[in-house]
This record gives sequence, structure tokens and C-alpha cells, in this order.
Amino acid sequence: MPTESGNKVLQDPNFPKKLEGVLNQIKPEAVYFAPIEGERGIYMIVNLPSADMIAGISEPLWIMFNCKLDLTPLMELSDLQKGLQKK
Repeated sequence: MPTESGNKVLQDPNFPKKLEGVLNQIKPEAVYFAPIEGERGIYMIVNLPSADMIAGISEPLWIMFNCKLDLTPLMELSDLQKGLQKK
């Protein structure tokens, strides 16, 4: 989250409630807050059974935090094994 927009967001007394609302909407399995390249950052582990769910997750974060999102798909071992069998 860029520092300037992050400062504005954090000055909003309703920020904790808004963050909780967004997280309840996204339903991440885990959430971690950390600096990323010198700016405020959030890592979320989210189960996406379908790619069309990306918009529902991304849009609230872009609108509320004016942030950059990097999405990285991950697989469990069983997903990898299933995918390799389809070769």
C-alpha cells in the first residue's frame, strides 16, 4: 500500500471495522501484515476454486486501500500430482 494513501486510510477511525469487513468478505485462510519493499503490505492465503473469484477479492482491496496486488497461484501436492497425470 503506498505510504501516502496508507496514511490516509489509517487515520480513518473506521479503518479497523472496514478492514474486518473486507476480510470477512474475502475469507482468507491466513492474513499476515508486513513491510513489502518499504511500504505497508498484507499477505493473504485465499482458496480460489475458480479464477472468476479474483475480481471479488481484488476490487474491494483496490478501492479501499488504493494498493497494488500481486496474485500468485499455489498448489498443494495433490493438485500437482493430479495435474501431472493429465500430461
